[in-house]
Amino acid sequence: MADVSGLSDITGLVAQLISLDRQSGPISVYKSEQNDLTLRSATLTDLRTNLSALNTQVQSLMQAGSLSPFQAKAVTSSNAGVATATATMSALGGTHTLFVTQLAKQGKVISSQLAQTGSDVAATVGAGTRTFSLTVAGVTKNVDVTVGAGDTNSTILGNMASAINNAGADVTASVVTDTSSTARLVITGNKTGSANAVTLSDVTGTLLAATGTSSSLLASGTTGGSLYASADLDAVFILDGLNITRGGNTVTDVLSGVTLSLLATQASGSTPVTLNVGPDQTAIKGKVQGFLDAYNTTIKYLKERTGTTATTTTSASGQTQVGDVKRGILEDQPAYLGLVMNLRADVGGRITTAAPGGPASLWEIGITAASDGTLSISDTTKFNDALTKNPDGVTTLFNGADGIASRVSARLAGFIHAGGTLDSSVDSVTSQISNLNSLISEQEDLLKIKQEMLTKQYTALLDIIAQLNTQQDMLNSLNAIGILA
Repeated sequence: MADVSGLSDITGLVAQLISLDRQSGPISVYKSEQNDLTLRSATLTDLRTNLSALNTQVQSLMQAGSLSPFQAKAVTSSNAGVATATATMSALGGTHTLFVTQLAKQGKVISSQLAQTGSDVAATVGAGTRTFSLTVAGVTKNVDVTVGAGDTNSTILGNMASAINNAGADVTASVVTDTSSTARLVITGNKTGSANAVTLSDVTGTLLAATGTSSSLLASGTTGGSLYASADLDAVFILDGLNITRGGNTVTDVLSGVTLSLLATQASGSTPVTLNVGPDQTAIKGKVQGFLDAYNTTIKYLKERTGTTATTTTSASGQTQVGDVKRGILEDQPAYLGLVMNLRADVGGRITTAAPGGPASLWEIGITAASDGTLSISDTTKFNDALTKNPDGVTTLFNGADGIASRVSARLAGFIHAGGTLDSSVDSVTSQISNLNSLISEQEDLLKIKQEMLTKQYTALLDIIAQLNTQQDMLNSLNAIGILA
């Protein structure tokens, strides 16, 4: 019998033979095909991502009415330091003049200037709970303040501020130390406008009167009162020649779909602010650019995967030789070859449903194609002019019945919808990979059988050789002692 070392050598030799068979036989061919199919599956997955991203951009451009991105409006101001404005899609285009006379303010009532360490207020009103009312926008709150005998003015003002802040009125109270020895109570309305003016009145006792906190008088010097007259709390401005008053500096109800932000007043004789309401060119351009980016990504991806490229070299004599040829993973798929050409035709051709006087092709609004088929806004001036002069025409160019976005959407539908071309392609690849797995498994089973058979054959051969070697050794021994001489 063969020894263990010999058997080990046979096992290793057979394993090498089987490995060579695996590398050069059917398994190698099947795995190569499987790798190609796996790459194709990944390519189709990436393509679906690109087409879905493009479709998302297309669906956005196809929105109609107030949802259409082409209806976005913006407002430009000739003096952004005085007033700015924003607009919704419902805003009407046009030019308006604005002159700001007065900004809206918060109502503010202050007490008289009181010595912080003095106790004259407590001496005047006496110890006990004193009540006053505070009214803002028609809502009245009673405020109770406890005054202790000998309380300093500073203590009383602080207690008044705390009680006011805890009363739930739409105001904020604080104590301001206006000099090193004096202080004043300050009550500020939380909202602007005369409708939110602060009104105060003593109910029980004379605490307001004793501190000089009066809403019926205007403050003057060290004497308390309202800082502003009620009429001075409103914003006053002239819009398109009309005198308008509003309670706030953010005005939403004078121009439909437009919000004005009043920021500063203007001196008499100053130039009015000009407000231009029109298409939001920046936002619209961003939406269109999003579509172009997604389209370009898709076209580049498809061309790389469906095309064939070759490297060339030119000799000194001027002869050109073709080197490596690289074929795209989808170059044998007519559906995807056709998709490239059809998409380029969809965006490059004239539409049949153009608005009267409107653009019928992308190049008419400054969008052109490069030699590789990618699109760009090459003429921003032409693009902006089209938005300004004929926004409805631009809208129809994209989302009309035969618009650019409508065409691309219809083209993509057959590929990305359930059961479409991409699903069929992926299913086919998956099926082929599964079949190859079965074939590889069958070949591995056959190689296993072959390995066992070769091991047995070589082991038997090794046994025969060992027996012959034994016999030879015996003959040599007999010969040595002269038996066979």
